[in-house]
Amino acid sequence: MNIQPRESSTEGEDCFTLCVSSILNYKEFSPFLAVWKQCGLLYSEDPERGTPKLAPSYMTVEQELRHIHRIDLQIRREHDQTDVVKQIMTHLHQNEPVIVWVDVFYLQYNSLYQVMHSAHCIVLSEYADGKFGFIDDFYHLKGSMDEQDLIQALDLGMTPLIREGTRFRYATLDITDAVRKVPERDFYAMLHHNQTILGGESEELRSQSGWQELVRPLAGIAAIERYVQSTRSYMEHVTELTEEFLDNMYSDLAGISNNRYLYGHFLREGIPYDPELSKLIDNYDYAAQRWNLAANMTLKSLYQNVDRRHQMLNRALGKVQEIIAIEHQACEMGKSLVANSGFSMMS
Repeated sequence: MNIQPRESSTEGEDCFTLCVSSILNYKEFSPFLAVWKQCGLLYSEDPERGTPKLAPSYMTVEQELRHIHRIDLQIRREHDQTDVVKQIMTHLHQNEPVIVWVDVFYLQYNSLYQVMHSAHCIVLSEYADGKFGFIDDFYHLKGSMDEQDLIQALDLGMTPLIREGTRFRYATLDITDAVRKVPERDFYAMLHHNQTILGGESEELRSQSGWQELVRPLAGIAAIERYVQSTRSYMEHVTELTEEFLDNMYSDLAGISNNRYLYGHFLREGIPYDPELSKLIDNYDYAAQRWNLAANMTLKSLYQNVDRRHQMLNRALGKVQEIIAIEHQACEMGKSLVANSGFSMMS
């Protein structure tokens, strides 16, 4: 398979979305950035990590890709090492690229090699002579690794993903029935649904997120205020803000930033229906920048002493609180665009 790293990535892409984009691009699905279409906010409390969580997702990634675009993303979770390697090889022999989750602790080219256990995504493109060819778009790298090195890296047992109960995870993509142009009705239906979720008006709220039950969930922009309050309360009652806590907080904020950037690509699909959508895109791009600023402040606090770390995080939470107005403005703008489209008559 002649899969090459993309010439450049775009704001908001993480290792997983880059893998999906690489495969969709290889399969000549040109609007690959438009497949990321959910834009929400969901607060919950994570008993495992003991801290509040804020996520932009309200549906699984499999559901997101199937919705409108009809892309079949199959994420498989396995317990047996031998089985997962056989399954991956079968897909590769059928010229089907495979996304695999790996532990960077065992990736010799990664800066965290032999330093830290953390999950990462790469695309496997071929197998020959005991070596797997791979693409790591996050590092703009095409390379190969020995079978034993990959098998070792596939084991997620030392990463937080082991909480799902499976040590191995991989994914494939099928675009046989894929829709390449978002129909006008479907576009406005998605825009309407996202604004409803953000407004907290929807009855739709998942009782669980994949494998984990949600604790005290709250959907919509109101979730930001609760997240800020809960995080500050947590900070007041602990003597040390650990690296794990800071990493979790950074992941939350950066994840929302990425979501807002990527949602802009879906919104661009609607510009032929209404050029005014460019203003909404600008608004979400600005929100993404502000979420990213707060995330980076959290990351920088890792290198501060204990007292300075609390100050930095309080400043970061202040920035998060300021984003509430930006999110409300985007939500109201989206509602207005839906109303002006006559979506209610179209549906």
